[in-house]
Amino acid sequence: MTDEPKTDALAKPLQGALAPAPDYFKKGDQRGLEDTVQSDINIPRLALAQALSPQVTEGDPNRIEGLKVGDLFNSVTGQIYGREVFVQVLRKMPKRAMEFYPIEDGGGVKDPNVPLNDSRLLWNNKAANRKDQKPKATLFRDFIVVILPSREMISLSFKSSGLTVATTLWGLVTMRNRPVFAGRYRITTGVELDPKPHQIYKVENADWVTEADAIAGEGMYEAVQAIRFEQIERKTEREPGDDEPPDHIDPAAAASEM
Repeated sequence: MTDEPKTDALAKPLQGALAPAPDYFKKGDQRGLEDTVQSDINIPRLALAQALSPQVTEGDPNRIEGLKVGDLFNSVTGQIYGREVFVQVLRKMPKRAMEFYPIEDGGGVKDPNVPLNDSRLLWNNKAANRKDQKPKATLFRDFIVVILPSREMISLSFKSSGLTVATTLWGLVTMRNRPVFAGRYRITTGVELDPKPHQIYKVENADWVTEADAIAGEGMYEAVQAIRFEQIERKTEREPGDDEPPDHIDPAAAASEM
């Protein structure tokens, strides 16, 4: 497979892509940005279309024309990427956790800022049924990346069974023994059947970045260090599997790792 767009839906002009700043702009000069606050900035996520996602539901006002189940897309602009993208990692964000209302109660975010030492991230083995034993809060692992070759900044946000993918990605990054922005990674999608069928992310190595991307990545690496997780676009819908995190995932243990 290649980086080239394959369908009309993918051929839409990229929104948010940014080339490295010209040399005539002094590095670190941020005049006019002094009054910027966290709520002014919203970094999109590389979202994954599920079977019940509003973006693929006929008649839903949030439906994205041409988007298919299993496609990757920009959560803010609606840009469709298909089932494969190549990325350059710029930063691993601090861990965070959220609590959602159950889907049967309408879904949505109940608590957007669950402390990492909160008991809601623990299994309750004293509960009578399996569902009540599961952690009530959801742990997230976020990464700031750029999509190649367009250099469009976006975030990767993993939770539930996706925490395994986050661990895999960070393992690939660290094993290079080079700067975080040195590698090129292939993000694809697949299907997981447990606890119910849903789309998942997959990640693998895809060589080193080009010299031009390395230079651009170094500059962007420094720029994203000031980003806080509150600036990452947050989804408010639940996804299949969110109410029943896999038995092999321990959010509390994962919160103390990576």
